[in-house]
Parts: sequence; C-alpha cells; structure tokens
Amino acid sequence: MRTSDLIHRLANSLTPIGSNPVSKRLNRALSVGLASSTALLVVLYGIRSDMPDLLLTTMFWIRLTFPVATLMTSLKLAGRLGRPGVPVKLAWFAVTLPFVTLLLVAAFILIATPPGYRLQLMLGTTWRVTTANIVLVSLPSLAVMMHAMKGLAPTRLALAGAGAGLLAGAQGSLVYSLYSSEMSVPFWGIWYVLAVVTTAGIGASLAPFYLRW
Repeated sequence: MRTSDLIHRLANSLTPIGSNPVSKRLNRALSVGLASSTALLVVLYGIRSDMPDLLLTTMFWIRLTFPVATLMTSLKLAGRLGRPGVPVKLAWFAVTLPFVTLLLVAAFILIATPPGYRLQLMLGTTWRVTTANIVLVSLPSLAVMMHAMKGLAPTRLALAGAGAGLLAGAQGSLVYSLYSSEMSVPFWGIWYVLAVVTTAGIGASLAPFYLRW
C-alpha cells in the first residue's frame, strides 16, 4: 500500500470528538460514584431519623464545606492528571487549600478550648469507626473514578490514582456527612482528613497495576 493511500484511508476513518471529553467523562463518573456511595450508605447505615433537624443547623452545612471544596479541586486535578504533559502544580496547590484551612481552624479551636475538653473535641463519640466508614463508603466512587481515569491517558500513574482517590474520598466524606452526628471541627480535621488521605493512598497503590496502558 502506498503512503498516500494509507493516509487517505486513515483520514476517512476519523470521527469527531465532542467538546470537553475529559470533563464530561469525569462528571459522569462523579454522578455514578455519588449515587453508588449514597446507596451503600443507606444499605449499611440507613437514614438518620433526626436528619430534618440536622438540616436546620448551621454546623451541618459548615461540615459540608470541606468535602465539597475538596471534591471541586480534586476534580480539576484528576482531569489534569488524566492527560499527558498537562501542568498540575497549581491544581495540587488548590487541593491542599481545603486541608490546610480545616487544620488551621481545628488548631485554633483547640488552642482556644480549655485543656480538659480538647480530647473530647478530637475524639467525639465515633472516632473508632468514622475513618473506616468513610473509606468504605468511598470504595464505589473509587472504583468508578479509577475506571474513568483508565479511559483517559494518564502517564503519571501513581499520581493519577492518588487524584482519583482524593476525588473518591471527598465524595465519600460528603456522603457520610449526611449520616454522621459529629459536629466538632477538630474531629473533622483528624478523622475526615485521614479518611480522604487513606483513600488517595489506596488509589495511588492500585494505579500502577490498574491504569497501566
């Protein structure tokens, strides 16, 4: 076959690609992940009977700011890590801002609290299970996000897996916030952050095997 014939045949086989395919793919995965994690939460833990009362409290909505902010920034990070050669320094910086803000606020609250009450603020009543529960609820989202990432073109596999894990952990934290009764900022700064970091670590450890081209 002549080179000109090959070029002509390849050119005739081209199909147009829609606009923002990476964002659309990740947003679809985000929707499926949130739905899956919510369904798992309902199956495992049910729906709180006092949820209507919690919705009327200010702290309930404040608690959602960390997972929502982490979700938004990690979604941008995952989109960049899914494409080769795209700079990610600013995206990583944006991802760290919700963590740093939460930890600084938690530290300030602990400093302002009398020493005898600090441990209670950090442990709450569910510290033994919160991190594990969030990671468990994050697993459906992690599976969906890893599958979406595999369909892109990541070259930094461990980092791409960590980005997918951060996004999944943020989704799991958001969903679990609809169930948890803990309203202490230091509690969130320890156990919620630990859950998101753990999920990111799981994604990073699986990525070199699952995301390999």
